[in-house]
Amino acid sequence: MICWPAGLDADRFLAEYWQRRALFFRAAFKPWICPITPEELAGLACEPDVESRLVEGNEASGWTLRDGPFEESDFLCAEDTGWTLLVQDVEKHLPGLHSVLAPFGFLPAWRIDDLMVSYAAPGGSVGPHVDAYDVFLLQGLGHRNWFLETKPSDLQYRTDSSLRVLRNFQAERRISMAPGDMLYLPPGVAHHGVGDEASMTLSIGFRAPTAGEIVSAAGEVLNRDQPELRYEDPGLTSRESRGGEIGRNALDRNARLLAQSWPPDPLIGDEAFGRVVTGSKPWLRAGRVLEACAPGQVEARLGAGHLLERAATGRFAWSSRDDQVLLFADGASWRLGAGSEALAARLCEASDLDQRLLPAAGEFRQRVLIVLADLLELGSLEWKENPTMDKELFDE
Repeated sequence: MICWPAGLDADRFLAEYWQRRALFFRAAFKPWICPITPEELAGLACEPDVESRLVEGNEASGWTLRDGPFEESDFLCAEDTGWTLLVQDVEKHLPGLHSVLAPFGFLPAWRIDDLMVSYAAPGGSVGPHVDAYDVFLLQGLGHRNWFLETKPSDLQYRTDSSLRVLRNFQAERRISMAPGDMLYLPPGVAHHGVGDEASMTLSIGFRAPTAGEIVSAAGEVLNRDQPELRYEDPGLTSRESRGGEIGRNALDRNARLLAQSWPPDPLIGDEAFGRVVTGSKPWLRAGRVLEACAPGQVEARLGAGHLLERAATGRFAWSSRDDQVLLFADGASWRLGAGSEALAARLCEASDLDQRLLPAAGEFRQRVLIVLADLLELGSLEWKENPTMDKELFDE
């Protein structure tokens, strides 16, 4: 669990610091043992389905970026100083590292994006920058200095770097972090990390979708639910034809069309938001087992004792409004029906799903079987081998 600074707890942190101001946690976790080694991190960076980056340089030379996957020789030949390796979504590739995220359960699960782990050689950094999302920086190994500018006055970037490095960073505060220390940064705080020794940092990042992403997803749902809403121009006259001009009458018709559909029904907005915040990266889905399975087959296999489990890279969430419950997984959505909140929660939170799910579904049984079949075909759910069943078969 998090060791909160004196006088603070989760509720007070959310009221006074979350999305407002930075907070340093001295010895946030004690005793502290880093759950990943530099060698394990480098090994991940060599895998083709892992998002990794290598940043080299400094303030004098500027910073350069290389994207993975890398070769072992890239690290064996690296300089002794001045470089940083960053690997995204580490907890999805090493499920044991989900334990690092567990203490942050006071925040909505769908809000957490990923665990990024970085290794920096002495003097390594990615340059001073600003993030558009909240982040907790947890010191894993070694000591590292963080320099902060709370409200950067100049958000222009350096032109000699392929990274978004601030041109005129003015540090106001220096924080020296040891293993087990943690720093919370809200969006917009400029920060620059650099150390005199090799170090590792575990970054817990949070999702912050843009309005444009949500509007785009709402458009997809609107097209599904109301495909008949389309631009029409009865009463069109030849006077509206003036080369390539879109005339005022056409623009007015468009305005009336949008007035019919926007803002959309609140449920459409809910569905769009859920799709965006559970969306997963294509390369994380690449290695999944996709299984076309009819609802009846799902029912039969569950009845025979087989178990379902969420994919290690899957993202699940649910919401409810009035008489409708929505389930989300990896950017897709399903409407379960009124009164199915407990069922939706179980689909999102249970480590394994077995035959007991169907009696619990009650009147939603058939709908749940359809959703389970969809989730298998999407790769968000997978069949799990049942050790008990395997033993019985072996004993026979």
